[in-house]
Amino acid sequence: MSPVEVAAAVRLRLAAEIADDRSALETLASDIARLVAPAADPRDEWMRGSALAFELERFYTAVEALLTRVLRAIDGDVPSGPSSHLDILRAASVPIDGGRPAVVTTEIAGELRDLLKFRHLARHGYESRPQVPRLEELARTVARVRHPLVASLAAFDRWLRTT
Repeated sequence: MSPVEVAAAVRLRLAAEIADDRSALETLASDIARLVAPAADPRDEWMRGSALAFELERFYTAVEALLTRVLRAIDGDVPSGPSSHLDILRAASVPIDGGRPAVVTTEIAGELRDLLKFRHLARHGYESRPQVPRLEELARTVARVRHPLVASLAAFDRWLRTT
């Protein structure tokens, strides 16, 4: 295969992976939405909070994994270092002149920052338990970002398939 054919195959494979990831993100967002309603039995609120925290972490991790894959495949590099998680969001929200469009808008990246901060707490804040009102607020963030994120990924998918 020529380099042009290899590049086209990489783009098509990435587009197929993004399509699968969009579906997974929709499922995760739906699961999160179902967890927003208080538990029927107040004694089960701790379990709802734990499930909500788990699903929020999974949602952001899925987004970051997708963005990382795109940056690696298209840009040839992924930010690393102490601020790498935030830098991945920044890099994905910046179009490259003569290269690729933004993967997500700056508005979406801004909304995702709150989820990134939460994921860090969920993974490293062993001494504290996330508060349910904060988890519900983050679930509303997912609800706000869900459709614009999927639309942005669909637009990027179309760019991959037509380039």
